[in-house]
Amino acid sequence: MTLEQKTKMLKRRWPKAVLIILLVLVVSVIAGSIYQDRSKQAEAIQYPPLGTIVEVEGQQMHVYAQGEGDMTIVLASGHGTENPYVDFYPLHEKLSEQARVVVYDRFGYGWSDQTSVSRDIDTITQELHTLLHESGEKGPYLFVAHSIASLEAIRFAQTHPDEVAGIVLLDAGNPTFYETYETPSKAVQKSMQTLKNTGVLRMLSNIESVADTLLQPEEGYGQHIPESLKKLQLAMFLKNFSNDTVIDEMLLLQSNAKKVIDAGDLGDLPLIWFTSGINQQAIKGWAESQEALAEWSTNNKQMILDSAGHYVHHHEPGIIIEEISNLTKALLQN
Repeated sequence: MTLEQKTKMLKRRWPKAVLIILLVLVVSVIAGSIYQDRSKQAEAIQYPPLGTIVEVEGQQMHVYAQGEGDMTIVLASGHGTENPYVDFYPLHEKLSEQARVVVYDRFGYGWSDQTSVSRDIDTITQELHTLLHESGEKGPYLFVAHSIASLEAIRFAQTHPDEVAGIVLLDAGNPTFYETYETPSKAVQKSMQTLKNTGVLRMLSNIESVADTLLQPEEGYGQHIPESLKKLQLAMFLKNFSNDTVIDEMLLLQSNAKKVIDAGDLGDLPLIWFTSGINQQAIKGWAESQEALAEWSTNNKQMILDSAGHYVHHHEPGIIIEEISNLTKALLQN
């Protein structure tokens, strides 16, 4: 066969080869999507809600509560924390021995529905207010907020000051830091969503080392979480990771921060915040913005946890529980 004949043959076969490759990709995507959907359906049965489902604005929100007391501690999770119940396990199991503790799932998280309603901070705050009241969880509330949940904790105190007794922040950002924070583009976030929806992440999660990586956003995370909850945590990750509601929440971060800033400080509301020593070194401007949190209240206290990562409640739960307990006792005495 001459070179010219080979060239002609390849030209004839090339379109067929491309078509076959495309068909294989399409079939793989369809098969992966079916695998993802059926797995989610099975896991919804295997892992039913641990708390109560409450109707909020025509959709379902999940809230978990345990313990008794005259103060209600409300745990608010950070962005992308697919299962707040598991994430806050190191705190709520101990705190509930001395107070009423509530863990809630914003829309798009945990067992709550996704929503197409814009993730404007006032909407998020009002949804939380409705959830707490409809579920019978009475104030005064002591908010314990991780990461970007600082915005909803502060905003809740701004809009419902008579219901908030204090705020504790867990390496949570100063609104002034978030106002200029450069968030990942929607295209990047949607590409991550595609990996989940087509079953790619789920298939990869069958590899133990990959599953461990998905469940550990940083070294030291999860050391106080029982092994029995790890499968639930993975199922929630594969259900909620980078969904549209979560993406919208991140895209509105700057405008939400500005709205909180424009509403002004918190007066003398008790404010304690724990700062990750690692983040102080790793993130430009984090140390300065954490120090500036003192401007939000005249009644403030900062504690720097030198060896802790961003999820400070996984690195130093004992210190955090002690401070929250002391603050709770002081607030009740007053």
